[in-house]
Amino acid sequence: MPRNDLFQRIVDGDELALRDAYRAYGVIARDLARRIAGTAVADDIVEEVFLLIWGEPERWASAALDVHVLRITRDLALAVRRRGVRPSLASLQLEPFPIAPDASLPDVVEATDHDALQRVMLRLPDDQGRLLEESWFEGAAADEQVLGSALDALADALSGGRLDRVDG
Repeated sequence: MPRNDLFQRIVDGDELALRDAYRAYGVIARDLARRIAGTAVADDIVEEVFLLIWGEPERWASAALDVHVLRITRDLALAVRRRGVRPSLASLQLEPFPIAPDASLPDVVEATDHDALQRVMLRLPDDQGRLLEESWFEGAAADEQVLGSALDALADALSGGRLDRVDG
């Protein structure tokens, strides 16, 4: 089901849409939360993400539901990790995103073969894949020039056709 349909169903109060959204994006959100804040709080973070979206979808989500789920997960996991508080307390200080993602863009969560992406990142030279992962998932600071080189290397690998898309 397209993510914009899921979003509209959530706005309309369809509880099955929330379940469908969780099935579509819950696993990757949990993995992201686990990488940032640890296994012990990952499930609580994901639960809080979906509670925020369900409680106020117009405020916390858009038709680009996958992007919002991952952005909220990232921000909430970083807040939990940095402040050492429960996700429900950390979520009280989160702010919605001021610019809604473009719903016309492809669903990156569903379209990307994440195993292939991981393999590409592991093959990047000079530990660049680890650097990117730490920057994305752990919020680790990196030298802009080094990070730019790593992103260039990843872009070259992607444009070279070494990352497959999942056929839907």
